Amino acid sequence: MIPDEAVEAAAQALWTPSNEGDTWESEYEPYKEHTRAEAKRALEVAAPHLLAHEREQTRLAHLDAMVNRETKRAELEAAWNDGHLMGWNEATANTLPERDSLWRNPYRKPDDA
Repeated sequence: MIPDEAVEAAAQALWTPSNEGDTWESEYEPYKEHTRAEAKRALEVAAPHLLAHEREQTRLAHLDAMVNRETKRAELEAAWNDGHLMGWNEATANTLPERDSLWRNPYRKPDDA
């Protein structure tokens, strides 16, 4: 379903004035209806292609966001491991195994442990 506003905008874009100074509002109504019908037909034919393109762009954006989120999580996890482990080792003088401090990393997935 093509919104009426889109059909009206497309019809006005397709319309060419017969005389200088003519406006869309002053155009003969049957001609406006004909132009609207042409615009609607063109939009209905183009809509599936536009929607497919938009869906593909959305899919790619979602994939980018997922990759960026995982990359950022991995960077934060590595930074946490480095900083936390160094601090923990300094505080405990290496009296505990390294693995104990890794369990506290909020950026680490449970299955990474």
